Amino acid sequence: MALGRAARQGRRARGEDDVKLNITSMMDMFTIILVFLIKNFSTEGAIVAAADNLTLPRSTVETRAKETLNVKVSRDNIVVEARMVVDPKGYAELVKQKDFLIPQLRDVLATYADEARQLGTVTGQPFSGSITIQGDTAIPYNVLTRVMYTCGQAGYPNMNLLVYRPE
Repeated sequence: MALGRAARQGRRARGEDDVKLNITSMMDMFTIILVFLIKNFSTEGAIVAAADNLTLPRSTVETRAKETLNVKVSRDNIVVEARMVVDPKGYAELVKQKDFLIPQLRDVLATYADEARQLGTVTGQPFSGSITIQGDTAIPYNVLTRVMYTCGQAGYPNMNLLVYRPE
């Protein structure tokens, strides 16, 4: 019996000397890796997503797209951000009209410009007046020029045309 008690005490003594894992070094290593990955993460990817119903023109342009207000001009409508501004019926009338200004589009863009200016006064960042136009390859030239003219009249003189660059 004395032998059994001595063996149990010996096992108990060995169990108390267990090595504990120190995770401080491991956390430091993961923090360094995380900071490295965040710093090297590239945000220069596609900031602007092309609309599904558009076929963008191809180009070899090297300039990257910036995050701005988006106007999508398809074969039968005009959309600002996710809001339909000119429906197919209005688009058919737009193709026939003589005036360069598109009143519905100007009103929506002017509202966005006013909101951006007000936000700029709060944040201290000036309103850039930049806009990105996504135009389908099949839209008539006169529609594109009218959209561009209207953008300028609504307070967006800095226009970028979104194109597709094959890689």
